[in-house]
Parts: sequence; structure tokens; C-alpha cells
Amino acid sequence: MTSAPRRVLLIQLRRLGDVVLSTALLDDLHRAFPEAAVDMLVGAAAAPLLAGHPHLHERIVLDPDRSVAMWGEIRARRYDWVIDVQGSLRTALIARFSGARVRVGWRIRAWRLFYTHAHPRGGPREYVARERQRLLELVGVVPGTPCPRIYLSADERLRGERDARAAGASPHAARVGFLLSTREPAKDWDADRFGTVAAALARDGVTPIVFRTPGDEARVDQVRARTSRAIIMPPLDLRRFLGVLATCQVFVSGDTGPAHMADALGVPRVTVFGPTPPESWTPGLPTTIAVLGPGARVVRMRDRARLLAQGHDFTGDITPDMVLGPVRALLQGRTPRAPFPSSPIPTADD
Repeated sequence: MTSAPRRVLLIQLRRLGDVVLSTALLDDLHRAFPEAAVDMLVGAAAAPLLAGHPHLHERIVLDPDRSVAMWGEIRARRYDWVIDVQGSLRTALIARFSGARVRVGWRIRAWRLFYTHAHPRGGPREYVARERQRLLELVGVVPGTPCPRIYLSADERLRGERDARAAGASPHAARVGFLLSTREPAKDWDADRFGTVAAALARDGVTPIVFRTPGDEARVDQVRARTSRAIIMPPLDLRRFLGVLATCQVFVSGDTGPAHMADALGVPRVTVFGPTPPESWTPGLPTTIAVLGPGARVVRMRDRARLLAQGHDFTGDITPDMVLGPVRALLQGRTPRAPFPSSPIPTADD
């Protein structure tokens, strides 16, 4: 191992789910260097996810209008280590000009030369949080089981309960949260099928809580058409969303950032997968269930929009019963089935 750092900077600017997954490294660094001050550089949208984290010294929010000026500010902090989890040209430049003696990142494109230690990206599929721990292994840190974490205060949890009740949720019934969209249409499951699952749970005495997001109005209406007993939450800021999510016994969605937020809060989840690999985006626990159809294939991002426009439905062979069964099992405290197939699902051109 290189000499122990006094100050460490993690960089993960964008995508809420990626920031959540990268919090797993905070536990590893704290375990290895309990006296070190560990900061994290993030974008403004993701900064609330880090509030209250006990192993984080400081959140630094990137101001895109002052990118070059922030290079100087980061350099002035005199970091010993910079770990670039994201691996973009922007973040590689931040690492390069930080002045840190140890700069760790991904061995991709020309900017791999900006790091003192670089790990190849790719290879066999594994949980993304575990893949990111490989960066720590390069500099001698022995990681533990990857556990992304979000911390809520007691007041935030109480406010989440109050928000759920104010929307109509009973304090006496189990709750299942639903997020109807992933922000990538190729990964979305049919809203009518979400509604079928919600209606069946409502008949079981479970309260379906639908988290409404901008642009979801038509999909929310489809769920309402299936059951009037679904609780429709108004759009919430991120911390209040997390507070209500923490009151749920199970969370159901497509492959999207809030599924990782559920993991980080300890909420069991059932995730509908289409063109993305569950091996990468699910930790493989008995409480993190990936549902995919019999014809599932991984499709590269650059091909998804084209295939979707041609009429391909990536989640069309996933039935409501395929989701409902695992949800009911989790509500009953049972292990539904293997969290994903024992063999990785192939890419579309395999």
C-alpha cells in the first residue's frame, strides 16, 4: 500500500444512481484510514444524497460555470489521493491538476495518462459498486462487501411518515412503492402492468404508493384506472422522496437510480430489467430481485433508441405475475427466488 493519505477526494459528478453506488467506497476508505478526511465532488442534483453521511468530511458541489476556477480551489485543498470514479475527460482533468501524489481512475482513452494508477474498464460483469472497489485495490485498500448507504435523520424519517399519511397512506398497512418511469423509454415497463400489480396488492390489503415524477401523468392515469386505492404522491424534493421511500416495505421500478436508493436505505426491491444486465445493477441479495423476461438480451445504449423506434419492446414479455410473486414473497419475509440467472444474460449480438 502507498503511504496512508490524510485527505482523499472521490469524484462522481452525475447520475443519481452512480453517486449512490459510489458511496460504498466511503466505508472502505474509512475502514482503511479512520483518521483521513474524505471529501466527495458531485453535481448539484446529487449533493442531497450525501447529507449526513458519517464517513464523509465534506460535499463539494461542482459549479459548471466555474469549472476552471474550481480546479484551483481543489488544488488548494492539497489532497493526497484523488479517486476518479466517473472517468470522463472533465473528471480526469480535475484529477490531473489536483496536485495529488496518488491519482486513481479508469484505463480508458488518452486520459488514462492523467492517473498514477489506472484500472481497465470492462471484463466480466459484476455489481457496479464492486467494480468501483477495484480502484481502491489498485492502491492497496482491501474492500469489504460493497454496501451503498444513504443516511436519514430521525426527523427526516418522521417527515417521510407524515408525508405518506398526508397523501392517504394508512399507518397500519404494509406499503409498496412504485416508480413508473426510468427516464429511458427502452427500460420502461408498461404502466398498465404496473397498475395490475398495484391493484392486486391493494386487494391483499397492501397500500400501493406511486411516486409521481414530471412527465408521468399519463402513466399515473393508467395505474389509477386499475385501482383507486393507489396513493399518488405529489412530486417531492429528493430528501423528502427518500423519507417516504424509507417507509415502504418493498420498492418496485425499472432499472433506475431510485432502485439503488432503496438498496442504500435497506428497502427490499423488485426491479424490472429490459436491455440492461442485472448482474451489474443488482447486488444479488435475497432482498434485491431482478425480473427479466425469457428473451432478455443486453442491448448497448447506442442501439436502444433505434430498436425502440422500430417497435421493439424490451420488457414486453414480463407479465404482472412475474413481478407480483416476488413482491408478495418479500412482504411475507420469504426469499422469492434467485435474484438473477446463474449465467449472465447475453448481449444482443452474442
